[in-house]
Amino acid sequence: MDVCSEILKTRCRVAVLCGGAGSERAVSLVSGRSVAGAVRNHGLPCDLMQLPGHELPAELDRGRHLVLPIIHGTYGEDGRLSADLDRGGFAYAGCDQASSVICFDKLACKALAAHLGLPMARDCYLPARSGVPFARLRDALGLPFVLKPRWDGSSVGLHLVRNEEQYAAAAGDLSRTDYLAEVYLDGCDLTVGVLGGDPMGVVAIHPEGGLYDYQHKYTSGMSRYEVPAKLENELTVNLRNWSRGIFRACACRDLARVDFRTGADGEVAFLEVNTLPGMTPTSLLPKSAQCVGLTFGDLVLRWVRFAFDRKEGRI
Repeated sequence: MDVCSEILKTRCRVAVLCGGAGSERAVSLVSGRSVAGAVRNHGLPCDLMQLPGHELPAELDRGRHLVLPIIHGTYGEDGRLSADLDRGGFAYAGCDQASSVICFDKLACKALAAHLGLPMARDCYLPARSGVPFARLRDALGLPFVLKPRWDGSSVGLHLVRNEEQYAAAAGDLSRTDYLAEVYLDGCDLTVGVLGGDPMGVVAIHPEGGLYDYQHKYTSGMSRYEVPAKLENELTVNLRNWSRGIFRACACRDLARVDFRTGADGEVAFLEVNTLPGMTPTSLLPKSAQCVGLTFGDLVLRWVRFAFDRKEGRI
C-alpha cells in the first residue's frame, strides 16, 4: 500500500503551519501555500494554517494532524515551534528543538563544523553594541568583509562592507543583535539539500552583484542558478560528504539545507545549516532535489511521510 493510501485509511490530515510574526513571514506564507497545494495534488486532506504570531493554532489536533512546520526564521528555526509541538504530543516532520537551536546559532554551528574539519572563512564575533572599530576588522579580515546576524535566516540583516562608510551604515543592525564579521569570498554560493540524512544535488547560485541577500533571493531575475552546479567531481563529492556530516553532527532529522561559498581562487567555506528552508517550487531545496530526480511533489510527499512514520512509531 502506498503512503497516501495508508494516510487516507487512518483518516489523518496534513496541517501546514506557516506565517508567524518574524521577519520572514511573507516568504513562509508563499512556502506554505506551495506545500499545501502539493499535498492536495496527492489527494490528501490538508489544512493550511497561517499563524498570526508565535503560538500553535487552537484547531491543531494531535490525534489527526500530521504537521509540516514551514515557519522560516524566528519561532520556526530557532527551536521554539518544535518545542511547542513536542510538548503538545504532535507528530511533525523536521528537526527537533535541540538541532534547531544549534543550527540557528551561526556561531555554535560554525564551531561544530570546524570541529568536523569543514573549511571555514575567518571571522570575528561582534556582540551587540560592542562598537568594534572598523580598522580592527579591516586588519583582521581584509576588505571587503561580510556582516551577518548570529541568529536569523534568509540573509536578513546581511551587509557587504567595502569601506568605513558602509560599516557605519550597519551600526543600527549591529546595535540590535550579535553579529559575525566574515572574510568575503568573491565566488558563488553553493547549497546541498539533505533528505533523510542523504545529501542530494549541489546547486550553484550566481547573484547579480555578488551577494545573495534577501533581495536577490526573492526578486525574480536577480540570481542565476546552475542545477546541478558545474563543479569538479572531487568538490561535488566533498560538498555532499560535508553536508551529510554536519547534518548528523547537529542531530538534524528529515531534511535541511547546507550552504557554502566559494572564492575566486577556488577556496570553499561552510556558511550555515537551514533547518526549515524555503519550500516553493523555485526554492533551493527543491532545486537540489531536482538534481536527483525528485519533483517538488515527490519532495513534499517524502516530508509528509516523515511525519506519518513518526506518528505510527516507525521512526
